[in-house]
Amino acid sequence: MTPELARVLGEAAMPDLSDTQALKDRIAEATAIVHKYMHPSPMRYSTWLSEELGMPVWLKLECLNPNGSFKVRGALSAIHQRLQTHDASKGPLKVCAASAGNHAQGVALAAKLMGCEAHIFLPKRTPLVKRSATERLGASVYLVGDVLEDAFEAALEFAKTQGAEFLHAFNDFDVVVGQATCAVEVLEQFAQECPNVPLSDVDFICCVGGGGLAAGAGLVFKLFGAGKVYGAEQEFFDSAARSLHEHKRLPVTHFGKNTIADGIAVGLIGNVNFSILSQTLERMLLVSDDDIVAALLGLVEREHVVAEAAGAAALAAARKNPGLFTGRHLVLSVSGGNIDPQMLSRVITRGLGVTGRMIRLTARISDRPGQLKTLLEKIASVDANVLEVYHDRTYAQVNVGDVEVELALETRGFEHQYELLEVLEEAGFGPRIRH
Repeated sequence: MTPELARVLGEAAMPDLSDTQALKDRIAEATAIVHKYMHPSPMRYSTWLSEELGMPVWLKLECLNPNGSFKVRGALSAIHQRLQTHDASKGPLKVCAASAGNHAQGVALAAKLMGCEAHIFLPKRTPLVKRSATERLGASVYLVGDVLEDAFEAALEFAKTQGAEFLHAFNDFDVVVGQATCAVEVLEQFAQECPNVPLSDVDFICCVGGGGLAAGAGLVFKLFGAGKVYGAEQEFFDSAARSLHEHKRLPVTHFGKNTIADGIAVGLIGNVNFSILSQTLERMLLVSDDDIVAALLGLVEREHVVAEAAGAAALAAARKNPGLFTGRHLVLSVSGGNIDPQMLSRVITRGLGVTGRMIRLTARISDRPGQLKTLLEKIASVDANVLEVYHDRTYAQVNVGDVEVELALETRGFEHQYELLEVLEEAGFGPRIRH
């Protein structure tokens, strides 16, 4: 990380949080601005999760916002504040950002709605679908370098030389206040749904990358006497969890790791986010990619909602830690829905494996006529469905005269898989699960 990037993450302006009335006024102002340009996102009761977790659960569907995520909230708030001090005689306000995801589209959309110029810097390897989506919103897009840090450096230089306002994705109090409007809606919508339940009984879980949404939600819940706010981080990108535990800003534990949840793959939280989260967040919850994939599959199958991996982190955290919320009313953010169709296909396939709905295994049969038929009959006897069969008599590590068969099978769950494996083992096929 370059010194300039470290400065941006560590020295952003931070207001006095002790002035509660001033904070309420700022949040009310941001809420009015956000609602001027977009409707509140739906909050929907989830029968599936309520039955599974044993408590009332609602989904805050930020994936249905105009740009498919909560990021437009922060962008609208931040641009509004910049416009207050902008000299209109110098032409439209210029804003710039560096992002390969939802922040880029949020800034582009907000700038378009508010009559500003948006300049977005992306790494050269940014998928075409993300680049095109940002360009369609009217932003000028610049491809710089191979990694996001290169794009950050270019955006910061552009801001200096062109007089543009740099909008950070999370380490900016104006952005945090914009994300807080999501929690304002949560409390208002819950009060309408359950007027006899005190807001102190309502807990909220949201994803955490840099911590903008969680910081905003934490402020709102604390200011208005609501319940607890929890954050959900991918286990390899645990900067917030480490920082809050050690009471100082720390980077992630595992450098060089990858995750399916690229939207929350942040190496170091900002000083603004750390300061607010340390005063408002109840606890950080870590989830794995498999946890997230299972949550995504559940959203698609049970809720008919398409989300990106980062957008399902809160659901994954709730399903992994149901005991934390016994007796509570729980709201989970579905924070984004911008997932590439090819990625969605891979997620569904992996999700079927994670949840016991698909299994890949090998079996050993004699290289004699009729043996494959016998194997398939055994599989059919327990109602497993064959998806793929690969018959390998050349390269398999089996005895001469034997053949290895690899199969992809559709099953009803893990108990069904155990039954299948037992039947094949008893029949002498020596099944082995392929991971």
